[in-house]
Amino acid sequence: MKLSAASVVLLSIASRSSATILRANPKECIIASDYDADTDFFPEKFVPDETTDLLTITYHNTYKIVTNKFQNKTYLLYQCGTDPPADEIESGDYHLVIPVPHQGKIGITETPQITPMEQLGLRSEIAAYIGNPKLVSSPCLNLMSQEDELDIIYFEQDPYNLTLSAQGIASYLAAEEPELIILAGPYGEADAERHLAVAASLERTAVATFDWLGLYAALFNLEGFANDIISETKSRYECSANNAASITADLADEDKPTVLWANFFSGIGWSVAECPTWDSAYYCEYAHHCGANIISRPEGVGFNQSYDGGKTLYWYLTDEEFLELGKDAQTWIYPSQTFGEVYNEKKDLLDQFQAVKTMEVYDTQGQGAFNWYEQRLGEYDVVALDFCTLVGTNNPNTVHRRRWFRNYYVEPIGSEGSCDASEIDEPYEPQEAQCTPIGSEADSNLKNEEGGSSVEAKDEGNSVENKEAENAASPGATKGFCAALLIASLITGTW
Repeated sequence: MKLSAASVVLLSIASRSSATILRANPKECIIASDYDADTDFFPEKFVPDETTDLLTITYHNTYKIVTNKFQNKTYLLYQCGTDPPADEIESGDYHLVIPVPHQGKIGITETPQITPMEQLGLRSEIAAYIGNPKLVSSPCLNLMSQEDELDIIYFEQDPYNLTLSAQGIASYLAAEEPELIILAGPYGEADAERHLAVAASLERTAVATFDWLGLYAALFNLEGFANDIISETKSRYECSANNAASITADLADEDKPTVLWANFFSGIGWSVAECPTWDSAYYCEYAHHCGANIISRPEGVGFNQSYDGGKTLYWYLTDEEFLELGKDAQTWIYPSQTFGEVYNEKKDLLDQFQAVKTMEVYDTQGQGAFNWYEQRLGEYDVVALDFCTLVGTNNPNTVHRRRWFRNYYVEPIGSEGSCDASEIDEPYEPQEAQCTPIGSEADSNLKNEEGGSSVEAKDEGNSVENKEAENAASPGATKGFCAALLIASLITGTW
């Protein structure tokens, strides 16, 4: 991997000990004989958040053990240049034994795996994307693909043939990248050769999902960098929660903003939020975070279908049930691309909804057609700011320009942005992430700039000009994708 001057390991010898004390994890292989036997090669350690249920990393002087609790897989990562611990290897407990920092490349199988690599400045370490390249939103990865710096393994004529895909991966591993590691999804091929399973999307909180950045970092000894990113992101997330709590503290529950989170599956019915607890799903968490009430499907209402032999039930509402449940919601978030299609089909029904009458319907295309499924897990703090701004519980003295939630009526579908070759090795940093705590010195300065008076929370949309833009979501724009999206969402449970 490429090294920057900032990644050089700083060493010092402590006079009180015979062991060499490292102040940062090595970013390259070491010569073991240059160090004392008791040297801790991983002074920068990742510690999971208290809500992170599915990932642990334990540290030992020369190695670390990563455990994916969801798939019950463990991986031993040992400092390159040292000998892997023989007793641990002989135990047979580990699906992979990997020298770190990882000397090979990475293959990704799901688009949400892209952002963690980008946040750590590791785009160049991605050798292959295994899947439909049309679903990749990252402008830098698309640039790499165009310049033949990223291999694509995809069988367009038979995309759902798992056997064909597995054969393609095996051939690629054998011929092209003998040290490459494939990142499998939560329901991917965790048992396959040189596959490392990632179950981030199955964590119960946004913080825990983001916490899996620590796994990516552990492969490259970048825990120190990851810890900074994790801490700063969580701090901004807590800031918006505290602001919302301050604004809604004196409101009765019935006076808090109400949000409808629902979309339509053609030929089936309406899928509506189910929030028996705040952490039942990510949308439940965002509503709770922003002090809003989210309309939840009442138990027993609707009908269900199963796509896995009855193991999991998916609930839907009829048009009549949906109208009764959601017609009075102030804000409607439609987490898909098909609102225009559905509106044209069901105009008489949807015109009875308050959110439609007031044009307060938002979809998730603020950063392009597919980026919601790729990047928003790595920007959970920005998604929260978007949500709080929609419901009016963001800091009223600040202007937040929404990135993710696009007003269907007055804002065009957003752009994924562009990438220059010079940016490939630059860590990705989200835009519009700033949060100013209510009551802070910075907040007081903003009040002074406003003349000392409080104002309603400002929502500038996806861009300053968007309020005058024509609606760019043509009803037929996403025809053909709905079925594929349904299959993928049912399989992964993340969309």
